Amino acid sequence: MQISSRQYPHPVLSYTSDDFINSDFQASLKNTKTNSLYIFDANCVTSSDGINELIKDHKAKFAFHFECQTTRYRKIFSSFDNDFSFNLPAQDIEGKVQICAFIIAVEDIENYELIEFHPDYEGYSFQISKGDILAIDAERSFFAEKDIDPLKRIPSIFSIQPNRSDDAQAIELDSSGNKIIIKLSEENFDYYKSISLNSNFQPILSSLIVIPALVSILETLRHEETDIDYEECRWYQVIVLRLKDFGIELDSHSFEQESTISIAQKLIGDPLSQSFSALMNLEED
Repeated sequence: MQISSRQYPHPVLSYTSDDFINSDFQASLKNTKTNSLYIFDANCVTSSDGINELIKDHKAKFAFHFECQTTRYRKIFSSFDNDFSFNLPAQDIEGKVQICAFIIAVEDIENYELIEFHPDYEGYSFQISKGDILAIDAERSFFAEKDIDPLKRIPSIFSIQPNRSDDAQAIELDSSGNKIIIKLSEENFDYYKSISLNSNFQPILSSLIVIPALVSILETLRHEETDIDYEECRWYQVIVLRLKDFGIELDSHSFEQESTISIAQKLIGDPLSQSFSALMNLEED
């Protein structure tokens, strides 16, 4: 549920509008995770005396709306208390989870009129229906990661497949899914299949195929050359986590300054040196 600037038929306390003056609504969440649950501790505060009075009278309440596009999970957690906790089954969510915080009406409210309304609303009152939004805080999201994730290792975020199209290039990439698909021309894929049977040549294959693909992906992330929301892709989360192992943040100075081929070598585990070693051993044999 993405909240953007929108028009309501009544004043809404929001960071995107001036329907209210000298008032705000702030909601915060802290979460911990067990093997089976995400546990959220919520704190909600509004400086609007009028809305606080409605909450005190149980005519309005605080609410968090959770939505996971991957699993299609949607649920609202609500309370009349400023501080409250709730649990969310870990198995129900995966990947990016969007969270919206509201204050919503619990019942129909006739003649809704508060002293905090903008002076433009002076003399007007509004009909509020049960479930109507009275206040909104900024949207947020978090990434729900499975405990057992087969894509934890960088090499496992790649899948090498043959490209059987008539105009197939030597190598092409498709990074729109959870894995980065490396497409090889049929001839190159046959070479790859044959060579990959020898485990001693794995570092060489990584240097020839995976490293260029990873460099291309890192360059894309550095220059944001696409409209695709990569945060939705699991390979992106794996790369971000692996970069953090080396003290590198995507938006940091170190990511901007260090060469992408150097970063790629680190992420894969220096296949270049291993390739030279494998070739030297081959020559000695």
